[in-house]
Amino acid sequence: MNKYKKVMLIYGGISSEREISIISSEGINDALIRNNYEVIKIDANENLESEIKKHKPDVIFNALHGTWGEDGEVQRIIELTNVPYTNSGIKASELAMDKHKSSEKFIDINMSYPKTILSSLKHIKEKNPMNYPYVLKPRNEGSSVGVGIVKNDDDKKKYLDQNKERDEILIQKFIEGKEIQVAIYGDNKTGSIEIDPKNEFYDYESKYFDNGQTKHIIPPRITDQQIIFVEKLALKAHNALGCKGISRTDFILEKESEIFYILEINTQPGMTPTSLVPEIAKSKGTDFDELINWILNDASTNR
Repeated sequence: MNKYKKVMLIYGGISSEREISIISSEGINDALIRNNYEVIKIDANENLESEIKKHKPDVIFNALHGTWGEDGEVQRIIELTNVPYTNSGIKASELAMDKHKSSEKFIDINMSYPKTILSSLKHIKEKNPMNYPYVLKPRNEGSSVGVGIVKNDDDKKKYLDQNKERDEILIQKFIEGKEIQVAIYGDNKTGSIEIDPKNEFYDYESKYFDNGQTKHIIPPRITDQQIIFVEKLALKAHNALGCKGISRTDFILEKESEIFYILEINTQPGMTPTSLVPEIAKSKGTDFDELINWILNDASTNR
């Protein structure tokens, strides 16, 4: 039985992940219609609060990705209207999107996290902050936007040339190993997947535009005990940041030490045809329509 009737599906937005949000929204919209909801689609912008007050939805399905969509800003706007919305609230969204602040939280709860320095592109240009190889990533972005592995001077120059507009940057020790992603939906439902990416790592292209060349492996090619352990780690991180609804946590299982290093939490995982959370849920017996319905029925205000 549906908890709500009129759903406002917000998508698009103004971030670098706008294109992915649009793709996610198409599948979500179809699922909502199949689940017999009345759907109002809104390409979200600075007029969002007015649109919510105009249409008076029972609930809001947030299908935005990236800055403004999952960093607490849109959540703050929705909270002003007192309409329930999907997934995490303001504080958890802010914390998860800020890779520096969330890493401090991970370390506080005794999770393994790669050696990382908060710096700037100017500083990196002047000298190497750590030995090659290392990873450069923006402090506040999703979908691996602006992430690069730097193995030599040429890689560094290429990264700097392609990311001139960026300011704060994280410099992170490169960890070699298997990429394991864990989905959380609800208080204790978990599932995991191993990624064998088309490129050097699970980057933007591998996630959305690789024509099936990236392998999604369920269950991961690790021991049953390791699967149980990493899924418990993901649930611990999800709860520590105060996340709600669904989340996806990224880990690297280091090749030599077999230590799971947490990288980040995504509070607005993609819902595209190649997205991981729907795939993980399906492997656990929850199809896409059921997942969308569960996410919607879990909606709330997060004051």
